Amino acid sequence: MASAGSKRPRDPSAQGLKVKFLINIPLKVNSEDDAQKRCRYLLDALSEGFKEEEIKFIKDKSGKEVLEDIAVVIGMNGKHSPELVQILKKLETFRYDCKIKYSIITYTWGIGGTIAQDATEPPYQHIREHLKNDGATTKLVEGLRGNDRSCLVYFSFVDSDTIRFNFILSEYLQIVKEELKKDSIPPTVMSTGYEFHRGSDYHIASWLDRMVRVAVAEVNPLFVYYPEPNFCVLVPDGLNTIKESFIHKGRRNMESPILITRVKTRANFKAVFSDRNPIIIAIPARFTLSGQGLKTGQSTLDGMNLAKGAYSQGVLTNYQTFNKEGPNESPKKPGITGRNRGFIIQLYNAKNEQELEQLSKKNPFTIDGNDATILVNAIREAREYKNFILEFNEKLPGNN
Repeated sequence: MASAGSKRPRDPSAQGLKVKFLINIPLKVNSEDDAQKRCRYLLDALSEGFKEEEIKFIKDKSGKEVLEDIAVVIGMNGKHSPELVQILKKLETFRYDCKIKYSIITYTWGIGGTIAQDATEPPYQHIREHLKNDGATTKLVEGLRGNDRSCLVYFSFVDSDTIRFNFILSEYLQIVKEELKKDSIPPTVMSTGYEFHRGSDYHIASWLDRMVRVAVAEVNPLFVYYPEPNFCVLVPDGLNTIKESFIHKGRRNMESPILITRVKTRANFKAVFSDRNPIIIAIPARFTLSGQGLKTGQSTLDGMNLAKGAYSQGVLTNYQTFNKEGPNESPKKPGITGRNRGFIIQLYNAKNEQELEQLSKKNPFTIDGNDATILVNAIREAREYKNFILEFNEKLPGNN
């Protein structure tokens, strides 16, 4: 798959092509103290985004030494209340002496709020949309570009529950360099996924989930879900933000696939889901373990989660599912999304290779008007990995 956000290929032999990152972090505010502590933690932790040999400093307008290739915008937000408005007003003046250029914006949602005034639950789509479009965000991008209009700027979307950045920015630099060497086109979208801390009971499950995604992505990088805690999108040349929107009224949450579904229409689009270092995040309270500790609630070892990922970016088309031919956002027949996902689950959970082959003959999907045989190939890769893991686990002492 091709990539860019640029209208022209890049010359990989060009010396000095710079890659820079604007980190977007939405931060739910519960109290002034907690928000300040989290801000300080994240700004300090970001120093581990780059490996030592790739850290470069410049002096800002005040003469202060700051990292050259990174800036951060933190969107402090929460459900509107008079108390929260006062807290956010105080947080607007929060300052922290660190080596990173950053800006803080504040906003509320719900009745009386800045955004999504009809929301009763956190409107994640609107929260991310407001953050990426704010004037403070575009100003930081303008500052990153400076006088070098040829540099690549990526929006790096991460969550505030990040524990370690684990050198992901250095990993992204290497991904961009490798892709430029291949065909002079940089990735438009890229991710290395996430894992939980190695000391956690959940770590192995998060690692297995990520490895299944990597296996599927090697066949088609848009058959996997790009996790909101860690994915990058290229800012097009001449712009200081991403024009494509996170907001889709017909889909609940799922911010990354909504955005990527729109970004993939750019010229020279390319997506990369890599096995390089992932970001390390806290374990969400909603997560539980199953399958002898091998699965979390979002694991792609589970057929439904794998099907959601394969179907989420709008790559697969089944025109029988629409009332009329049209784009993937056309009105669908009731229940058809479930039936389409169900077919992918059947492929993934087939008893053996013979059953998989028989099912593949009923494949209803197309990609760009052609038979989606690549879907079966991707599912086969995921099955091989899943079956190996499950069979290996069964052979461990105490599991048989």
